[in-house]
Amino acid sequence: MSLKSTMIPALLLVMLAGLPSAAQREVVDRIVAVVGERVILGSELANQIRWTAFQTGREPRTEQELEELKTEILEQMISDQLFLIAAQKDTAISVRPEEVDEELDNRISSIAGGFSSHEEFLASLTAEGMSLRDLRKRFRGEVENQILKQRFIQSRLVNVSISKREVEEFYREFKDSIPDQPEAVKLAHVLLPIQPSPEVEDSTMALATRLRQDILDGADFAVISSQYSSLGAGADGGDLGYISRSDVVDEFARAAFRLQVGDISGVVRTQFGYHVIKCEDKRGDQLKLRHLLLAVQPSPEDTARTTALADSLTEAARQGASFEEMAKVYSDDDDSRVQGGELGWFAVTQLPPEFAEVAGWTTVGEFRGPISSQFGLHILKLLDYQPHKKYTLEDDFDQIKQMARQDKTGRLVDSWIDEIKTKTHIEYRLDD
Repeated sequence: MSLKSTMIPALLLVMLAGLPSAAQREVVDRIVAVVGERVILGSELANQIRWTAFQTGREPRTEQELEELKTEILEQMISDQLFLIAAQKDTAISVRPEEVDEELDNRISSIAGGFSSHEEFLASLTAEGMSLRDLRKRFRGEVENQILKQRFIQSRLVNVSISKREVEEFYREFKDSIPDQPEAVKLAHVLLPIQPSPEVEDSTMALATRLRQDILDGADFAVISSQYSSLGAGADGGDLGYISRSDVVDEFARAAFRLQVGDISGVVRTQFGYHVIKCEDKRGDQLKLRHLLLAVQPSPEDTARTTALADSLTEAARQGASFEEMAKVYSDDDDSRVQGGELGWFAVTQLPPEFAEVAGWTTVGEFRGPISSQFGLHILKLLDYQPHKKYTLEDDFDQIKQMARQDKTGRLVDSWIDEIKTKTHIEYRLDD
């Protein structure tokens, strides 16, 4: 788990919206640029403009501002394509499928984190005419290409260094435009997920087993799925359409792809809960599947039990117990646990809404909590605090050195783009 600024789901789904209507596609899906043998479509440019406007708050107010933003973003997209072409020619760079899967999981988790619950996330996808499988398909190629481009750029930047003289020159030139150091806090936490008890696990499995038997005895699968499925899985009676083995998690795939047309699987446990799967048709390497899904949800008693533990640990920390050891023993955050729960620095204005009470927290060593989020209950410790201030070369040399290095690498990247452009056919069709 990592702390991220919460995003507005409705705006985020603008980027994920399905294809336009046929009438819109006729206008929007035209070629706006050609880079080598690749094309950039008008619909891709439009989506990127909406996404950039959302991320930066840069909403064009006039036709001129829109045209300027459109030209700027198209140049960025062309640069991305140029780097991708160069990266794919570099035989020393490769990306493993499991790396793509991991990054894909992270990206989808980030999107889902903008919703109040996983159920709301899935329901919003359904409202957009999409499934989780569709979302993974849509992002997979983009994620793989992004990793490839990043590795290519990193391989070119790994030996870039910056001298003290360069830092001083950078500061003299840009000191009036260097942004202020924001008010920030350095946090550690213990994360306690609210997990279902063994009794809830057993009762959910028992219900899945009973419903499977009802289906075998003649009950309509689609009706059962619509009535009982969790997480929006009962939409269209649990119909998944035609899927490939790679579209679903391994446990589901192993059970589903053993089935013949008309077969009903046993009860299958995945990270999402308990499934019963029916194979309705086969087409090449794809199966047409329908499923029932029962999520294993914590009960009120599970929530109360975790809350009591959180209260107890918070009080123990205030009485002098080692927070670092507490994190190593109890925290469910794999990334921070080994560092005694340390999360690092966060600008106060960038903290998610759940941690709003951290604002104004300046006494190092204090504890707050338990605080509830979508990940569970958090016990927070303030490790350090920095007030808002202007950077100076004397007090903040390391931070300014990092800014100077970023400026230098940015100029190097621009020069590489110019070099690649001279070797690649680029055709602009924005005004066609």
